[in-house]
Amino acid sequence: MFKEAMIPYEHPEEEWTEDEREFFPLFQKLIGHKKLILDLAGGYGRVTPHLMQNNNFVILADLSLHSLRHAKKALETGSVNFLRIDMRYLPFVDSAFNGVWFTQAFEYVPPDLREEFLRALRKILKGRGFVFVNVARVPNECSRFTYLKNYIYWKLIRRVPVVWGDYIYRLSLKDYQGWHYHSVVFTRRIEKSFKKVGFKILNFRDYSKKGYFTYILQTEK
Repeated sequence: MFKEAMIPYEHPEEEWTEDEREFFPLFQKLIGHKKLILDLAGGYGRVTPHLMQNNNFVILADLSLHSLRHAKKALETGSVNFLRIDMRYLPFVDSAFNGVWFTQAFEYVPPDLREEFLRALRKILKGRGFVFVNVARVPNECSRFTYLKNYIYWKLIRRVPVVWGDYIYRLSLKDYQGWHYHSVVFTRRIEKSFKKVGFKILNFRDYSKKGYFTYILQTEK
């Protein structure tokens, strides 16, 4: 299901979201010049060229081989490397990166693995490292009532071992027809997890109408 969830994003039609446009200048200013940035779950490199500004070096990491191939063709430069990874398992040494750009992908981290993932993310960042992240919440793809029906269907009727926060629904796009997976957040309790693993919230905005909480996090020294 996790790999199937990536299929809709293998076709480069996405544009910058409102929160990305508003937060990017601050993220860029915080990172500075000649630094190493991880574009995590960066797909076909939609944001990568902008991250490479100020002589920064970027590692574009994604699960989709199709997207990475597209990115390699589009980004002919020595300032980026491409790496295929499952973002749940980050194969990097500790304190490797100055910043991580992580957009429209936190919803694919299963609820029961969130803190484990955040700890791994914290470990690969230097002291005073920064993360841009947006977190899908209810309602994003569904209302609270719709989510509850969805949960009961998969848990009790289909007998799938979902946990509270897993949301599996039918997606119908031009290039993909089938089941899709999201992990959703019901309250801002996710902020407790940020702080627990060693992040402080540097900036926050609630994009309720878009279905996201958006943050810039900074590693605690």
